[in-house]
Amino acid sequence: EPLDLANTSPRYQPQAAQPGNPPAQQGYPAPGGTGLTTLPPSATPRDEFDLGIGYMQRKDYALAEQTMKNFTQKYPSDPLLGDAQYWLGESYFQRQQYRDSAEAFLAVTTKYEKSAKAPDALLRLGQSLAALKEKEAACAAFGEVGRKYPRASAGVKAAVDREQKRVKC
Repeated sequence: EPLDLANTSPRYQPQAAQPGNPPAQQGYPAPGGTGLTTLPPSATPRDEFDLGIGYMQRKDYALAEQTMKNFTQKYPSDPLLGDAQYWLGESYFQRQQYRDSAEAFLAVTTKYEKSAKAPDALLRLGQSLAALKEKEAACAAFGEVGRKYPRASAGVKAAVDREQKRVKC
């Protein structure tokens, strides 16, 4: 089974040094190993985007954030840019960095309003603003979802209703 560097259970602890076998350094890949964020030189924008999504799925939000930032800088005209901006905001949101998440979600709803993630971003913008105790702005964002995106998914609409009640809009 592959070595999980994030798992420090006893069976992954370094072994005592043997003659001709230098001691392993805790937290470092074996010599000749590749870094976790390294991509082959021919990686496509989609590969890099998917890498960031993988970090989100593993709840490695710092690496997801870095990957999505890199993506937006390297591929400023890629069709996935709006989605990358959304996931950047989500990485901030999950780490309770609500000011940064609000800015990222606002960018999705203004610069990439045709993105499939735009209704979700507007919902998350409202949630970020609510977490920042910006009730009026949060309620305005929640209200915009139905107006701006009448065909938003049932899940997004239900979440907006729930959040409007929670925030007491």
